[in-house]
Amino acid sequence: MKRIEFSLLLGISFIWAMAAVPLAGAQELPNLPAITPQDLALKDNPAATGSPAMILYYAIDTDNRNWTETQSIRIKVFQDEGRKYANVEIPYYDKENRVEEIRARTVGPDGKISEFSDQVYDRELVKAKKVRVNAKVLTLPNVQVGTIIEYSYRLHYKEKIPDVFRHPEAYLIKDAYTYPAAEWEIQRSLFVRHGHFTLHGVKGAAIEDFYVALPSNTHRSKLPDGTIQIDIDNVPAFEEEEYSPPEENLKIRAIMYYVVGLYTEDAYWMGVAKRKGEQVDKFIGKSKAIQSEAMRLVQPTESDEAKLRHIYERVQQIRAVSYEAVKTEKEMKQESLKENKSAEDVLIHGYAFANEINLLFVALARATGFVASPVTVSSRKQAFFMKGYPNEQQLNAMVVVVRLKSGFVYLDPATRFCPYGLLPWEEADAGGVFEDSVWPNVATTPASKSKDAIERREADLKLNSDGGLSGKVILRFFGQEALSLRLGAIREDEAQRRKELEESLKSMFVQGATVKLLRVEGWEDSQVPLSVEFEVEVPNFAVPAGKRLILPLGVFHSHEKNPFSTARRTHPIYFGYPHESYEEVRLDLPSGIEVESLPGNTKADQGAVYYEVSSKKDGNTLEIKRTFRISGYLYTRDQYKNMSVFYDRVLEGDAHQAALRIAETARSN
Repeated sequence: MKRIEFSLLLGISFIWAMAAVPLAGAQELPNLPAITPQDLALKDNPAATGSPAMILYYAIDTDNRNWTETQSIRIKVFQDEGRKYANVEIPYYDKENRVEEIRARTVGPDGKISEFSDQVYDRELVKAKKVRVNAKVLTLPNVQVGTIIEYSYRLHYKEKIPDVFRHPEAYLIKDAYTYPAAEWEIQRSLFVRHGHFTLHGVKGAAIEDFYVALPSNTHRSKLPDGTIQIDIDNVPAFEEEEYSPPEENLKIRAIMYYVVGLYTEDAYWMGVAKRKGEQVDKFIGKSKAIQSEAMRLVQPTESDEAKLRHIYERVQQIRAVSYEAVKTEKEMKQESLKENKSAEDVLIHGYAFANEINLLFVALARATGFVASPVTVSSRKQAFFMKGYPNEQQLNAMVVVVRLKSGFVYLDPATRFCPYGLLPWEEADAGGVFEDSVWPNVATTPASKSKDAIERREADLKLNSDGGLSGKVILRFFGQEALSLRLGAIREDEAQRRKELEESLKSMFVQGATVKLLRVEGWEDSQVPLSVEFEVEVPNFAVPAGKRLILPLGVFHSHEKNPFSTARRTHPIYFGYPHESYEEVRLDLPSGIEVESLPGNTKADQGAVYYEVSSKKDGNTLEIKRTFRISGYLYTRDQYKNMSVFYDRVLEGDAHQAALRIAETARSN
């Protein structure tokens, strides 16, 4: 069954629609055992003391025979903070399922039951051209510390399981195919004392399973009638930690799916790759217009790279509709953009949707004589590719691979402002498949290097006699750093861009700093760095101390803290992509103020991470240089302590101070 990703619905602005939904009559909630005196007397979670609440029992009953799924939950409130769980939201996809038989009640510490008899409202969460997500919303009244909250509901699915999975013997099946049977998100934001999950599958159908982080003590069983059960105790609350991998790869989940054909992991993904490759071949077709354009773009005597660069530059001139501001239905109707049914259509229309620019690149590359194919991958921004999870919806991003004598070249011209030779970070070291009808395969794109994402900060500042700083700052962004900024600002006007750039730099300085943007170069030119120049004033930067001024050397690092300072880490460390930053600060001292002492240089080199800061005096100018580099993007929990120590060294170096001596004449002035 298709499941709703609750985490994706958080933080979305809500629109009320006052549509009342009747409740079922008062009775025991399905799949929940009787409440015990111990449950009523429980005042804290013994496994995680101080918790605002805990889930005593969590049950999901998925019935593929009747296209339904019943969810039931029992929550005990321990603190005032836990009263928020009286606000219940049940998300659903309007076109795919409906919510039925909502039941809710509270049970006081004395065992008194109060049935919920108020209205249930319908709230619109997401409204797009093809997607509409709503939620049934209810609030249980008078929930206090010690209250038990119970609610249940049934999702009725409109889409039935395809007949081939129910009667495979009636079909000639050449490849391996799968279809979701159940997906249970076992780990929640609250501790789960006991979870009970049941799947009533289609009779006779073959079912496989896939698990994410399932504990070894989980009890899995299969009843005589084929029903699959999973029971699990003491599931810790999911912890959100800074710099963590996507939740989809971390939360405890159980996934069941039907299979037909000669199923293995490799067979499934090879079949997906081949079918997608056949669709690509059909979209590209044989086009005289494509052939003519390819001949116009390249010269036979050019190198392969020169040819590819010409094609890359050409397809990036195509209008990328998906990057434009969202239009109203009226605006879309007025513009009346036709669907592109082929690569030739993309070329002739001059616009593209989604990944059609990549497909046009493949068409032109093939017309030039290259062996080129799309590679669809799982974007690491959403989740890492899980080969053991046979669901091609994981493949939500596309790049292009071109086979050369020297090896493979991976490109993504469909991403706006992405320069030749660079993959967006979420598509680098990402798993997926070669979409090729002849040579299908499972693939992983090349990993990026720290040199692919560089930020340089240059400051030419003057120290005033009162301890303030003023001068110019230039920031230059290269590769991934520039791409991220360009994409983030693609739908913003000049005023919004100015404000965000100024606020970003201002946040690095001490309180009271003023930042004025002077110029920006390279917003829409991916072949050059993105360069930003500012004028800054930072009052009270150097602190008086008798006959001296104490000057912090970490000009850009006044607010930084160690993100890995806690004693315990639950998840791996995930930076997204390797990166480097360099700083060069020239600080002119006023007449009468001289450098009395400078700290020693600091260097921390752990191979995968590197940091160095140095300072020196050149006449009446202080020069400060800083290098910071993260060479990887994913580090295990075992490396957490080393990473914490490294950041302590970084903070120590950034906190270094210079002692400046104030001459008598300067003090008198």
